[in-house]
Amino acid sequence: MPKSIEINLDRQVLFAFNGTAKAYEFDCVSGDEDHPTPLGHFKVNRKAHPYTSKKYHVAMNYAMFFTHTGEAIHQGFLVGPLSYLKSWGIGGIGSHGCVRLAEDDASTLYSWTPIGTPVWVH
Repeated sequence: MPKSIEINLDRQVLFAFNGTAKAYEFDCVSGDEDHPTPLGHFKVNRKAHPYTSKKYHVAMNYAMFFTHTGEAIHQGFLVGPLSYLKSWGIGGIGSHGCVRLAEDDASTLYSWTPIGTPVWVH
């Protein structure tokens, strides 16, 4: 079955699907007000682990890049509490456009996701 990833920015939740069956549901943290996560349909075009951002010089382990401008799904810190606050509309928190997951979730998704997997951000 074809795999796909859906990121719901309002709820700060990432869903992973095998066909129409939900395989995973993870809390996530998306971009902040000044660096929003891009909306639309993408594909995982590159994966890297370990990885350090060339622009911001921070760890982005289990990185699955879905744009050609550097946005990726990757490991982050304090994802649970930040996801909750962000989903309630608390401004000023988030990433520089990436989608952050807790370490175990990022590792699981990284292993599960082949290059070319569709990513829908809405």
